[in-house]
Amino acid sequence: MISTLSIDSVFAQQTVTVATGGIGWKRVAVVLANGGRSFGRLSIFTTGGDHTPVMTTINWYHDWNINGGISIQTDSKASGYWSQFRLTDDGTNAYIEVNFAVDVSALAVMLDEYSWRAATVYTGTLPDGGGTVRAVADRGRFNIENLFVVGHDGNVGIGTPSSTSKLSVNGQIRAKEIKVEALNWPDYVFAKGYQLSSLQETEKHIKEKGHLPGIPSAAEVETNGVDLGDMNKKLLKKIEELTLHLIEMKKTMSKQSDLLSAQQKQINKMKQIN
Repeated sequence: MISTLSIDSVFAQQTVTVATGGIGWKRVAVVLANGGRSFGRLSIFTTGGDHTPVMTTINWYHDWNINGGISIQTDSKASGYWSQFRLTDDGTNAYIEVNFAVDVSALAVMLDEYSWRAATVYTGTLPDGGGTVRAVADRGRFNIENLFVVGHDGNVGIGTPSSTSKLSVNGQIRAKEIKVEALNWPDYVFAKGYQLSSLQETEKHIKEKGHLPGIPSAAEVETNGVDLGDMNKKLLKKIEELTLHLIEMKKTMSKQSDLLSAQQKQINKMKQIN
């Protein structure tokens, strides 16, 4: 059953109470005869009973039968009632759909005044979802088509719907400057008493492990990525150790050069005597 809200109203507002009639993808609103552009906003929220009050606002946009966009926002910190939102169409109508994990018996659906070719909310029991998917967004405090997600845990994801860090980016980052804070900078390499590994020990490690000691292997980097601050410290440590080896080699070469010069002088004197 569909409510009688006019689809030609630019400023239309209506609140209805529905039941999901089960779990899975359900249609909460429809844009009839979507042979044109349309956009709007609606909110869903639990109204009482055994369900904790939870609210999510859905902004949607549909361009003919070609593409669409969707973003969601909620101030409810957690909800196991619904997990995803999407925009679909069947070539004639467009649908705003919600993926319910719980059968909600009292769900309020409210259309906002913000719309063009306003959607029509369903009444009674929500119909099952389906059709061609134009846009999808997962649950989050703020989410645009799973391309920009701000979670209630403070984690931000760009190009990824799930961020396990304060900032996760699936793509290229371009910046004029990046500053990474790092502790225990490896100037200790130059301190007296530092145990510098010999080149023979380094060579043995490379032959056995296939990478420099103290530096992660290619497999480890592929699995875990690289901490920029930590890797910069490790690389600087290797540069400082290499510098010490070069200094020692220069001293050795200077001694050898002095020795050769002394030997050459002895040879020249012997030639003069003879």
